[in-house]
Amino acid sequence: MQYVLTEEGEKYLVKGFPEKNLVIYLEKVGKAPISELEKEIENFDIALLWAKKKGWVELKFNEIVLVKKPTEFPEEEALRKIKENRASEVDEGMIKTLLQRKLIEKTSYAHLEELKGKEISVLSSELIKSGYWREVKLRRYSAEVPPAEMFPGKIHPYVKVIKEVKEFLVGLGFKEVKGPLVEINFWNCDALFMPSDHPAREIHDIFFIDGEGKVKEKEIWQNVKKIHEKRWGYWDEDLAKKLILRSQCTAVSARVLPKIKKLPAKIFTIDRVFRPDVIDAKHFIEFEQCEGIVVDENLNFKHLLGYLKEIAKIFGSEEVKFKPSYFPFTEPSVEMYVKMEKLGWVEAGGAGIFREEVCKPLGVNVPVLAWGLGIGRLAMLKLGIEDIRYLYSDDLRWLREI
Repeated sequence: MQYVLTEEGEKYLVKGFPEKNLVIYLEKVGKAPISELEKEIENFDIALLWAKKKGWVELKFNEIVLVKKPTEFPEEEALRKIKENRASEVDEGMIKTLLQRKLIEKTSYAHLEELKGKEISVLSSELIKSGYWREVKLRRYSAEVPPAEMFPGKIHPYVKVIKEVKEFLVGLGFKEVKGPLVEINFWNCDALFMPSDHPAREIHDIFFIDGEGKVKEKEIWQNVKKIHEKRWGYWDEDLAKKLILRSQCTAVSARVLPKIKKLPAKIFTIDRVFRPDVIDAKHFIEFEQCEGIVVDENLNFKHLLGYLKEIAKIFGSEEVKFKPSYFPFTEPSVEMYVKMEKLGWVEAGGAGIFREEVCKPLGVNVPVLAWGLGIGRLAMLKLGIEDIRYLYSDDLRWLREI
């Protein structure tokens, strides 16, 4: 069995044992108060413990007095021998003491015996600590030999795309906001003028969670109730209270709109949403959505299309087309498509101007441009991949090469 010095053992060998340093200090002054010694002696508690145990000092009132001057420090000599690979010259009692004080530790170097006289290319810490480095031949270094391929850590390509989009939107003056993943159905659907019997309320379009939530904004609750009963003739309050996994980041906009006090306002969120769907190359049950709103007077549909075209450019798409669409909370509404080389025209998301039935209950009386883009599909375009599932892949080869 071999022994090596611990970090503390190495330190004691260089700076001296704490009890030795205490004795040396007391030799100069004879005695000293504890408060003084605590400042002068490193690891004073350890020094006092071992100096008293060896009968070198005594504690009188609040002072330490030197009563015996040691002539030798065997622990220090033992550490030196172990450092020089002469542990066989140290008696077992001293080894036990040094192990107890955690100044040395056991290590077996039997396997290093096999390396004696052999050529090695890696100088390990074991070889250095044990001294076996003297027994081996070190291979000559050649700058012409190609090194092993290394794969340093890097940001996930999809995360990098999301960061780029965030930086772009912040550069346009947008402010990022957040909302809960587990949402109250009210903010996800009802506040957005989605009728209680809308097909999207069915289980195949939203993940429902056991339990109910509570809307603290009583005035908004009543305003939404009135608009639903007036325009749709019906509102299911129990359904509005149910907890769901957020199906759209537009729920964040609904939460934020009533809090806007100063115009113009530009707000965005990029976060995870959840929708039951058949998984394929372009669909997944959870994905990131980029939700953005612009609130100001005199905004119109042309402004909205301009923002969408600019956002599409981040992903390298110069070809963008728009198709009229329907969303319960916007009028007019549009879907944006981007051109992908192998997949053709791919729907990137929906947009529109919030209806007054959405804005007025939330206390907003100016136009609100809004969009919800599938960041995953746009990231496919930028990264040149054909399957959205690769965005969540653990394929190390792909992650290293992309």
